[in-house]
Amino acid sequence: MTTFDTPEWQKISEEFTQALDGYQKESMELWNSLPYDDRLKLFCAITSLIYKGEIKEKGSYRYVLYNVFGFDLDSYVPAQHSGYMAIHNAIYDGERLRDMIKDFVSNHMDITKDNLDEQLDKFVKKSNY
Repeated sequence: MTTFDTPEWQKISEEFTQALDGYQKESMELWNSLPYDDRLKLFCAITSLIYKGEIKEKGSYRYVLYNVFGFDLDSYVPAQHSGYMAIHNAIYDGERLRDMIKDFVSNHMDITKDNLDEQLDKFVKKSNY
């Protein structure tokens, strides 16, 4: 039996998950208690910060949490539990896919088009809809 198979570990794991679920529930309760206009302003601020960190600065998950949002180490797990890491990875995967396509077309095919970036942007955007 490994350490992770013990009843003690299972109990700790369940308590940890319950605590994270409770934190997420409190977050949603706070969100729902705010007036519409405040929620919209916060949404715009949050998406602006995510855009800055993820798209403009192409930061890592930690970079965006710590350097863009100004959070401390305690933000890592609650943000992950809320789905931010999945969002980060989805954005990263899209950027990586674009770079891989560009590398393939530029280095492995005989294409000499001046507007490769423009074509790739159009292709990637079309693929996302």
